[in-house]
Amino acid sequence: MKKTMEIMVTTVVLAMLGIGVSQAEATMPGNAKAMEKTHMYFVHHNFGFARNFYQFHPGPHWDLMNAAALHLTAGQIKQEKILVIGMMQNTEHGIMALKKAYRKYREEAKLPDPSIRVLTQDVQAVGRAQAYLGYVMIPYHMKGYRLLDPAQQAIYHHLARENWIHMMHGHMMMHG
Repeated sequence: MKKTMEIMVTTVVLAMLGIGVSQAEATMPGNAKAMEKTHMYFVHHNFGFARNFYQFHPGPHWDLMNAAALHLTAGQIKQEKILVIGMMQNTEHGIMALKKAYRKYREEAKLPDPSIRVLTQDVQAVGRAQAYLGYVMIPYHMKGYRLLDPAQQAIYHHLARENWIHMMHGHMMMHG
């Protein structure tokens, strides 16, 4: 069950975070592989964002992918694009900070006589960086959702539920 949930969350986040990359760039092997690694790293360090924040998920990028079905106005599309860019930049920043914090902690821990104080600070830095990845998406998703009027929000929930069911069905078919 845990593995199933991890795969579902991974799929949702991969779809959600495929932002800021053109179709041409996404089909380029090097970029796609780098993007996938970034997504996987985020999935493992975001406190189960998709699972726990489902009411406002899948978020601004997904809103743009479904702009026609949601009947987004030109103004809404512009605002959603701004949110997507900010969300991606902050997520990338958070991933870099977390990797740096882990690297520093590992280096210090390997020393023959590491400082307790420094190791404690290093672990706290890892925790702060991981917490950042746990909350960085919240404002973007909520702002994206709040751009929608009540009729669009109803469509959003309907489409998101269908998307989730479709992903679950696909996952079950793949993994028996």
